[in-house]
Amino acid sequence: MYYNGEIKLEKKNNQKLELPISSKTGEPLKPFIKPGGALLLGITFIALGILRLWRDIPYPSGTLLIYTDFLLVICFLVEGCLLIYRAKLGNKHVLAHQIIVLINAFFIVFMLGVFSIIYWSIPGLLYMVLGITIIIFILASIIASLYWLVKLEKYKVKN
Repeated sequence: MYYNGEIKLEKKNNQKLELPISSKTGEPLKPFIKPGGALLLGITFIALGILRLWRDIPYPSGTLLIYTDFLLVICFLVEGCLLIYRAKLGNKHVLAHQIIVLINAFFIVFMLGVFSIIYWSIPGLLYMVLGITIIIFILASIIASLYWLVKLEKYKVKN
């Protein structure tokens, strides 16, 4: 407790949030995930995946675009489930969050690699540009995942 003149100030109780204390400033670190936002985003991804299943645009038979629609549905559903699970974990279990981020990174790199191969196999300049764009997204995904893994490392509480 601190006394400022006649006003009694109390220090915030950080034990309830179980957030680690910064070694530089001595203040508690900010929460690394907002469970409400992650839950809403996860539900949105699952809804988009289900709506994508019901989309009824016929493609010419024999094109690879049918497979990309199915892979996109799988991507939306898996991403949504992972986000909902991270929202359920909240700001606890940092190691579990790191494992989920790592699994998500491998999944995204694999799925985007498959998309890139599919688009590169279709003749035409547009699909070649899409393949190159997807390769750029793969690199950005790797960088973002590494950023999150390093960021989550400072939230581990040392006993």
